[in-house]
Amino acid sequence: MNRRHVPSRRALLKALGVGPALLPLLRSEKVFGACSGVSGPKRVFILVWANGMLGGGDSWATAGNDPASWQLGSMGFQDSLKPYMADLLLLNGIDYKFIKDMPGAGERTGAACFPGMLTGAFYQTLSTGTSSDVAGGISIDQFIGGKLQASGYPGLPSLNLAVQAQSTARLSWKAAGVPVVPNQDPFSVFSMLFGSAQSSVPPVDKILAMRKSVLDYVAGDLDRFTMKVGGTEDRRRVAIHLQNVRDLEQRLGQQSVGSATPACTPPDLGPSVGVTVTSRNFEVIAKLQIDVAVAALAADATRVVVLQLGDQGDANIILSSLGFVAGGPNAADPNTGDINGIHAIAKANGLDKVKIDTWFMSQVAYAIGGVKGVMDGAGSMLDNTAFLAMNNMRTGLGETTGVPAIMAGSCGGYFKTGRSLALTNTPNNGVLVALANAMGFSVPTFGETMYGGELAALRG
Repeated sequence: MNRRHVPSRRALLKALGVGPALLPLLRSEKVFGACSGVSGPKRVFILVWANGMLGGGDSWATAGNDPASWQLGSMGFQDSLKPYMADLLLLNGIDYKFIKDMPGAGERTGAACFPGMLTGAFYQTLSTGTSSDVAGGISIDQFIGGKLQASGYPGLPSLNLAVQAQSTARLSWKAAGVPVVPNQDPFSVFSMLFGSAQSSVPPVDKILAMRKSVLDYVAGDLDRFTMKVGGTEDRRRVAIHLQNVRDLEQRLGQQSVGSATPACTPPDLGPSVGVTVTSRNFEVIAKLQIDVAVAALAADATRVVVLQLGDQGDANIILSSLGFVAGGPNAADPNTGDINGIHAIAKANGLDKVKIDTWFMSQVAYAIGGVKGVMDGAGSMLDNTAFLAMNNMRTGLGETTGVPAIMAGSCGGYFKTGRSLALTNTPNNGVLVALANAMGFSVPTFGETMYGGELAALRG
């Protein structure tokens, strides 16, 4: 294929009049890349949860410089990551130095780290109540999204999602003191990205819009698309992508696991979900939000996603799929919420914490697998993505040093994967700098300048 005959994405989209469902197939890089192997755009996917990545005696992966030289952690809690060892870059030993070094009085446990995990900056307000902490700088997702927007990228600067984040503590910040409120409703996100062609969907019609098939929405453009840019291979890719979107749409129309309600009645995912947390839907919504995030990245509707599973406390979130049931307030410590909630189990730091660790690791693996399962240029979308999974403490006991983190994907070859690193005295700022640099927006530091630049070990 001669490049001079390849239409630009903007011209092609204008001619076809299609929405984001076809963007990964229509970008000019793909059309030319079908012959040249040119890769797609770089992306960032950040997944965050609280109460420790370790607990109950489980241990982190051993250190090593290639997949054959290290092993995943004990007690099987990391087993879901085994298929992706060559794609991983495990970090053992991130320190949230900002929480200890910033001036003022206030709580300095891992629970208080949330507003600075993605900013690396001293807080504008450090409070004795973690839900009142206010960040003192922009978060890395908003920084990268703003740079993409300034460079002419037409999609969403970032897609910020959450699952039952009840607290007012925020993870993402447009600037010091300016929080980003995540969307907790996968139905509304799906409708915004893949639903009606109209700019907005009335709330009362949300379910109807969700059921509207994206396939029907773009089917009229399919013939014109194949006439302009492709033959058999293009038609095959279009068919595969549209079927994936249809499958996601159908899953969003299903009732929660274990319900006898007909599939045509979706679960209630409105704002009231966060008021009284039920064990019925946390796991279901988490999986839907991951699917929506992957679909948004695949459609190039955004290149930056932040998904938080819960908030900095998770006092009343109960993982029913693991056999936990509501047990009432914890009499020994009322601040921890339900005695069988994630927070109380994390503080006990026993074998039940290992069960929770195992489940969260499975969500990490599910997200990595979803990103890797999307074709992108000559490889998969994971090849061009920087995936980062973070927690606000090491175990459920609130430690702010020695915290593990999980990275996956090389972001276009910027990071050297297949390794497990043992780190010491390593502020989270260095990881944030690396994300900006990997995306092509070079910065010497991020957050507090006293913590230096990029964590060089990530590049090998």
